[in-house]
Amino acid sequence: MEELCAAVEVLQVDQSSGLPARHQSITLLWGLGRAAVGQPRLVPWADARTELRRLLSKYGRPGSDPSPEYPFVALHRSQLWELDSVIGEVPPARGSRLRSWLTAQNPRGGLRDEVYGLMAMNPDARQRVVDALLRRFFDGEDPSTLLQDCRLAAAVFDGVGAVPGIDVGQAFTDRRALAAARIHRPLQAGICGTAEQGAESIVVSGGYEDDEDYGDVIVYTGQGGRDPDTGRQVRDQELTRGNAALVTSLTTGAPVRVVRGAGGERQYSPATGLRYDGLFRVEDYWSERGRSGYLVWRYRLAQLPQTAATPQPAIPATRQPEGQQAPGRAAVTTQRIVRSTAVAEFVKRTHDYTCQVCDIRLTTPTGAYAEAAHIKPLGRPHAGPDIAANVLCMCPNHHVLFDLGMLTIADDLTITSRADGPHRQRLRETAAHQIGREYLSYHRTHHAQLAASAR
Repeated sequence: MEELCAAVEVLQVDQSSGLPARHQSITLLWGLGRAAVGQPRLVPWADARTELRRLLSKYGRPGSDPSPEYPFVALHRSQLWELDSVIGEVPPARGSRLRSWLTAQNPRGGLRDEVYGLMAMNPDARQRVVDALLRRFFDGEDPSTLLQDCRLAAAVFDGVGAVPGIDVGQAFTDRRALAAARIHRPLQAGICGTAEQGAESIVVSGGYEDDEDYGDVIVYTGQGGRDPDTGRQVRDQELTRGNAALVTSLTTGAPVRVVRGAGGERQYSPATGLRYDGLFRVEDYWSERGRSGYLVWRYRLAQLPQTAATPQPAIPATRQPEGQQAPGRAAVTTQRIVRSTAVAEFVKRTHDYTCQVCDIRLTTPTGAYAEAAHIKPLGRPHAGPDIAANVLCMCPNHHVLFDLGMLTIADDLTITSRADGPHRQRLRETAAHQIGREYLSYHRTHHAQLAASAR
């Protein structure tokens, strides 16, 4: 696997414009897409040239020649590509003979047999090669449309959760290496994210005097208000930028990547550099006066068990939890990881973040909040589509009840609930968002079967 990524890094490409040409990278992505969907490995030149020309015209660098002859032939000198059905020597990739040679011989080209097999059978390996191509040739750009065109849309990483190809416990020399691996993109800020989308990652490196690290639990101090020279807090923090992003992550339940630096708690931090320590979930947040007397925002993050690199020591027994003298009572809703997609956002915006079942619209410190519930689940064995007709806009409570089959919806949109709580008689539907009745039927049948098997 490492050899394949290394082969991407040493591809000999034209750089006369100051940036590496994309002809070979786009052609490789096309071949990877064929492996991903099980299409034949080798394609005759006469069949490949039209599709490759379209991709090169659309995604090549501005002003570049979209001719596919060069990459189709040049790649065979790498460890990744093969030309088959060739009589005699292959001519140089650039030259007057190339086009006539391709027309006369019509060779078949594609990924080498061993590369194709690995890319077809191992999605993680395929993702790493895709990532290597994107980092070298499309850095700083959104490649989602290109990947869709190459049938690699599933390889798109939206920044949330585990980074494909990166292992928990992996070490990095500095912030630039972290950013290149997409673990933590900012070169200085400790929090990566926005109030609208939530936090992607944080760095715990001892930069804030109020931080507390207990291994599998971190009490993290928000950003802002610190003197860059002394590291001490000199003014109040505000619930904006990364601080607001962590609140959004709490409300959505989305995981946050945690990186520890050498300057953090010695027991849990690397001796040098930085280390990716897995996914954590924001469980609580509050504001208080810090050690320097200024207002700081604090967040309690707990590690998701399956992402721990090694068993973490418990909080020292000598430290007694402060507890609460007068604990209050509050209604609680279950939080789960909810991935945000363009389809989900469309449905939620269409309903103004208002539950289609109960008409409740939740307001949080960072804006309105609702969840997108897939009627026919996306994962195996259901294989539901990620389209608007298969998505409902719901509050967290009704999302949980719907997923557990405690709430079902008939084809005429009549709602039946086996749980307490208010709900509409019929599901609200709009002209812009029509519900697929076949997905409602699947949901009812699936949960009826589960209930029957549980008897």
